[in-house]
Amino acid sequence: MQHSRHNGSPALRRTAAILVALVLAVALVPRAEAAGFVQVLKASMSLRDGVWYLDADVAWSPSEAAREALDSGVTLDVILRVAVSERRRFLWDPDVAELEQRYELQYHALTQRFILRNLNSGQQRTFATLDAALRALSEVRQLPVLDDALLDDDEQYDVGLKAEMDMKQLGGPLALISFLWNDWQLESEWERWPLQR
Repeated sequence: MQHSRHNGSPALRRTAAILVALVLAVALVPRAEAAGFVQVLKASMSLRDGVWYLDADVAWSPSEAAREALDSGVTLDVILRVAVSERRRFLWDPDVAELEQRYELQYHALTQRFILRNLNSGQQRTFATLDAALRALSEVRQLPVLDDALLDDDEQYDVGLKAEMDMKQLGGPLALISFLWNDWQLESEWERWPLQR
């Protein structure tokens, strides 16, 4: 009786290769070099035609582990969280508006290009280098946040902005890697400022 040898599906082999690459990336990168950071450098809101728009500069510096994971085919989630809250002296400031601007950052090995997808609008851009993609992410210009009609003329408001980068939610054995090593998970502090009306 003859047995055929089964080497596994291409998807399974690719998952195993990514898993091995991630384990090696995490194990081989010195801890001092592995740290990355994200920081909101400046941010402001402006009113135009009845809509409040956000302008911000964000510094993105993925860790070496995140860069290795990206090169191995892992997709990174990039999120900008914006919250507009009513300022009160004695009560919890309720959020009037919340916005999540979401992106996906991925390396396409065949074309050797970095792909940046705006998940809110569906727009997609490609870049020759990771640094070029990060520069595009760092400049937030004229992002619509909320309609001015939602705000009360007699109230004062504060704006908050937070930036985050994380590995896209994974299943199977890669979920364990994501859980055990979080060197690619970055988040800034909340940057807060008064809304100037």
